[in-house]
Order: sequence, then structure tokens, then C-alpha cells
Amino acid sequence: MDVLTDLLQRSRARGAAFSHSTARGTWGVRFPAGAKLAIHGILGGEAFVWTDDASRSRHVVPGDIVLVRGPSEQFMAHAPGADVIPFVGHPSCGPPGGARQMVFGTGTGDPTTFFCGAYTFEGDLCAGLLAGLPDLAVVRSPAGSRLRATLELFAGELPGDAPGQQALLDSLLDVIVIQALREQLAADVQAAPAWFRAMAEPALGAALRAVHAAPARAWTVADLAAEASLSRATFARRFTALLGVTPLAYVTDWRMALAREQLRDGAASLAAVARSLGYASEFSFAAAFKRHHGIPPGRWRNATKI
Repeated sequence: MDVLTDLLQRSRARGAAFSHSTARGTWGVRFPAGAKLAIHGILGGEAFVWTDDASRSRHVVPGDIVLVRGPSEQFMAHAPGADVIPFVGHPSCGPPGGARQMVFGTGTGDPTTFFCGAYTFEGDLCAGLLAGLPDLAVVRSPAGSRLRATLELFAGELPGDAPGQQALLDSLLDVIVIQALREQLAADVQAAPAWFRAMAEPALGAALRAVHAAPARAWTVADLAAEASLSRATFARRFTALLGVTPLAYVTDWRMALAREQLRDGAASLAAVARSLGYASEFSFAAAFKRHHGIPPGRWRNATKI
């Protein structure tokens, strides 16, 4: 279980391909704020995208994926700073059951075609992942790359209305987002979360995978060092230097993150949460949670409901 997969699955990342647009001539669109992560894929033509400052717009061409970290508004147009119209409420068409299709702009000439989607993440598990992204990132997908192949498959499915189309589009959009995130984090590795950099090291990556595969296990530094095939001292030194916390502090931090998600859901008892995370009793879990958060888990859960 690698960390990125674990974060996305546990945070119940949900997205939707909500438009397939064609724009010609003079055009500009303002996309609403609010999504934790917005994605725009350029399928044909060219455009300029920006968030708060048109002077910092980015030129995008076919194969480019734009990732926007929320909650910023986003703008896309034929030229930087062009007049824009709201995306929300713009007329759309499309075959019954097919992808929503929208048309922007006036004039003739070669069209710009693009799709747009938005993602939400439940809880706070992905906060660190999203914080590692710039406000707006452009991820290139050169011809022959895996990302480009997925993008072309997605584009080929958009115009139709074959049975199962929405399920296929949703799945392909998930693949595009994960591939684009992976490419962006690798391209700016110094801004990426520490766990992403650690996953690139085989020894530390093996230890992290083990923790995320079995967070309830009674991990010791010796156990984790064995997963990494390193001596205890070497493993502890390398882990702390790269991730900024000791190995057992990382285990506790992750357990507490998982505890917050279960408490936020509100269905499980404190005893059940304790058992799922490997604590011997409800009381030992409550003590660990209070040490970590400064508040007992029951009070924390009640506070999240206010």
C-alpha cells in the first residue's frame, strides 16, 4: 500500500467530468471556486489559464493537464486577461446520457477543445498532498507517455453516449488525476510532501508501505528497520532526516489521522476505533489521542459536529 494510494482511497476522493467544451474566436470562461482540486485537460487548439493574476497566465496546448488547487477561481481564454463569462449557468447540450457539451466564443477559426472536472476530498487526510501543489500547475503529457495515452482514451470516449459511458469517464478521469499528480510531484520534488520523497528511496519506501498496509500493527523501530533491510540505527537516522519525524512518531501521526476520519464519520464507538488502530483499550487510545490533540476523542468528535 503506497502512501498516495492510501491517501486518495481513505479520503474518498470524488470527481466528475462535468464538461466537454469547444471554444472559437474571442472567448473566455470563469470557473467557480470551491473544489479542493480542479482539472482541465486541453484536447485541441490552445488557450491561456490563470487564477488571480492574468499577468501570470500559462499557455496551454494539446496534451496539457491543468491542476488548480482550491478554492481559487480559474480562468481560461483565448488570450491573457480576456473578458470572461461564468461557466456556471452556461447552456449545454449533448446526447441523452452522454457527456455535457458546451460552446464558448464568437468567430471562426480552429477550435480549442477541453474538458474540465472537479475533485472533493473528505476529511483532512489529503491536506498535505494538496499543500504540495502550486496554486496552478501545468503538467505536460508528451506523445507516447502514459498520461497522453490515457488522455487520448478519455477524449475518444467523450463525444459518444455508449452504455456505461459515465462510469468509464469517471474511472479514466481518476487515472488522469493520479498520473498528473504523480508527474507534478516528481517534477517539483522539493515542494512535494516528505513522504513522496521518501517513497522514491527503496528502503524507506518499503517501511512506509508496511505502515500504511498495517497501521494497527504494534510497530517498533526494529520492525520497520527490518522492512527497510537496514540496521536499526541507520534506518532511524535516514527516516528522521528525510521525513522530519522519528519512525514511531510517523506511525502515531498516521494512526491519529485515521482516528480523526473515523471520529468525523461518527458511526464507530471509541472502543471500535481503538481496536481498528491497534490500541489495547478505549482508554489507552483516548490517552494517546489527548496527548496528540490536547482534547479527548469524544470531545473532538462532538466539536466537529458543531
